[in-house]
Amino acid sequence: MDRAPRTPSPAINSGLLERLKKPQYALPAAIVAGMLAIAIGIQPNGPSGHAKDISTSVVASAATATPVVSSPTAEASKAAAQPTAAAAKSPGATVAAAVSNANPGTALGGATSDVAGARSTPAPASPTVDPALQRQPTQCGQIQESTTAVSVEQSITGVSIKATRVAVYPIEYFRCILMATGGQEAYGLASSVNKANEAGMTHVVLVDLWVANGSRQFGQVNVRNSTLAVAGQSFTPTATLGGRSEVVISSGQGRTLSLVFAIKNGVGATTGPMTLVVEGPLAGGNPVAGKYQLFLPTP
Repeated sequence: MDRAPRTPSPAINSGLLERLKKPQYALPAAIVAGMLAIAIGIQPNGPSGHAKDISTSVVASAATATPVVSSPTAEASKAAAQPTAAAAKSPGATVAAAVSNANPGTALGGATSDVAGARSTPAPASPTVDPALQRQPTQCGQIQESTTAVSVEQSITGVSIKATRVAVYPIEYFRCILMATGGQEAYGLASSVNKANEAGMTHVVLVDLWVANGSRQFGQVNVRNSTLAVAGQSFTPTATLGGRSEVVISSGQGRTLSLVFAIKNGVGATTGPMTLVVEGPLAGGNPVAGKYQLFLPTP
């Protein structure tokens, strides 16, 4: 037979409450209650007390190859870091571009590497500099470039050569631009220009050409044996930039290149008019009689 729970008498309850209300009992009870609340509320492995392991999370995401989505802010920052095509050209920008185009595989900017080192292209070996050029200055001073836009064209059996621009530099200034540009191609050309300077040459002439083939057969033009006539003297090319000296062009195609001449000026402060002479082309592999003679009206 079940017994009903024993109910404490009101006298005991009221007496206990009166005793707990005293300061010597109330203060310890409050401290114990607070400690119990803190112990219950903060658990070592509870949802609010778990610390996320950032390093472990990053390694796990990399191991599972989770694709990373670039944010618009990151894309904008990357675009801002790229050089703009409308940047102002420096005095030697034309020369640097022509030298760079001479060998696209060895751009002047050097090797590049991908983000986060995922794939890295080893930098090429440092270009060797001719010992004779190591003491040359790379502070070129004020601009000493005389540029003339021309439009002189001659065609033989459908293969045409057109001169579009002529630039004249003092030979020391041109060599300084090359040394300041840097790179294997620039140093190699600077060495050739330095030898021409030691041989008595005074200026460098850069002639930009457009070679096109309007015939139905493939054409070939050889500029290796071309000459530049200046004040009764003839000079052969020092270098060909932007292409080979033997230019092969398919039907309906065209190519650009630049010829570099080291000349000796003895007629005054300027070089005066020049004439570029190039041998006749090959049409379909057969030589064609005649020569290209382009008169360049430089001051």
